Amino acid sequence: MLDFGAEYNAADTSGIISIEPPRSGEVPYGVLVHQVNEDGNDLGGVRGLHLQVPIGTYTGWNLGRQDRFEDGFCSLTGSFIPFARTKQERLATGDPRLSLEERYSNNESYVAAMRKAANELVSARLLLPQDARRLLAEAETDRLRLGP
Repeated sequence: MLDFGAEYNAADTSGIISIEPPRSGEVPYGVLVHQVNEDGNDLGGVRGLHLQVPIGTYTGWNLGRQDRFEDGFCSLTGSFIPFARTKQERLATGDPRLSLEERYSNNESYVAAMRKAANELVSARLLLPQDARRLLAEAETDRLRLGP
């Protein structure tokens, strides 16, 4: 942690800064991330339709690239990691997440899962009925999505 001096309270950003620029302190910053389910999707908060009927893992963060800030968190830049299309593809790549094929045996099962989740969200007043209709129409016509 940065050391701004003894009179500065970093916990609530109050007090007097007496060391400027600050010195590097002895205690490292902790990095916290959301708890996730078996798909790597966040557990907390309002789980929208595409998190309830996922086609991949959605994150609100991203790791830095190999040659620049490697393994550091890039905030405000999310990721989408699609599920493998088939069980064979999943096993070949060592992906522990179920494939699209294993989740949704056909487009009808995908649409049925979308309809169930949409109806629950509408009932809980977390999704507008007209938005639910549009999303279900997209699921029916576009078939199983492969990307966000």
